[in-house]
Amino acid sequence: MSALDPRKLFRRLAEDIPKPLQRHLFVVGSLAAAYHFRAELERRAVNTKDADVVVYPAGNVGSAKALALRLLDLGWTRTAKCFPAAARSPADGLRAFRLNPPKSRDYFIELLGVPATGQWKKVVWVPVRLPDGWYGVGCHRFMRLASFRRLRSAEGLEYASPSMMALANLLSHPDLGRQRMSDPVGGRKLLRSAKDLGRVLALAWLSGRESAAGWLEDWQAGLRQCFPARWRTLAARAGSGLQALLDDREALDEAVVTTEVGLLNGRGVDAENLRAVGLQLTADVLRPLAERARRPGGVPRTG
Repeated sequence: MSALDPRKLFRRLAEDIPKPLQRHLFVVGSLAAAYHFRAELERRAVNTKDADVVVYPAGNVGSAKALALRLLDLGWTRTAKCFPAAARSPADGLRAFRLNPPKSRDYFIELLGVPATGQWKKVVWVPVRLPDGWYGVGCHRFMRLASFRRLRSAEGLEYASPSMMALANLLSHPDLGRQRMSDPVGGRKLLRSAKDLGRVLALAWLSGRESAAGWLEDWQAGLRQCFPARWRTLAARAGSGLQALLDDREALDEAVVTTEVGLLNGRGVDAENLRAVGLQLTADVLRPLAERARRPGGVPRTG
């Protein structure tokens, strides 16, 4: 990983990606979060070289292909891990579009996709054919939530809001699971769930309790729009993975490691601090969300 100023990286993206193509994409992940909280981070850099860029609307393979071809024509180059396959299947074996900007290795973008309505598989890889072979665009099940109520940067690029990124991460991990990150952090391979759920806690910590409490309305609205048939089920279990993290000291310690090298770098936030944020988020948002899901119409109780 490399430490990069999120404001400078947003400016680079706005300069390196032609404006006509920018309307087909938005930024997610650690870069989007670091940009949103750029004032709170007090000019701290974000530890990443990966700018996750989502192409939308859902199922828009044509835009993903056009974007990749246009960037390659403009001098963008494939990373070492981005190379074509001779056939479109198996789709989950296809390499993602990972491209470096012209004349630079400072960062790379990875193209992701908004999942089609009804996708319930965790990740669906959509085959995309370029002149040299087949590549894949990964559509993660809950990425649709990140496209809800997107924000716009001063540079004109859209990015996912912290609240919706947090909800997408929560729903992606209903339990801790066993999957570990491929690249070590702090000398060890950590649970993927600890990284993603740790980011939820980091986003809540940076937002502050009052602002994070306002996520309740965003989450309910986002779930009802993006998953109208299943929003109640999702709302009821949104906090299960986070609760598992708070109950498992080893996993919580791993979350601390990921936040220390990530959004909360240098702030001295320890396991007990993260636990306190998790308990607040559960009391202020997750329990009320589950309660609303149990009521007819899903409306808040009055009186």
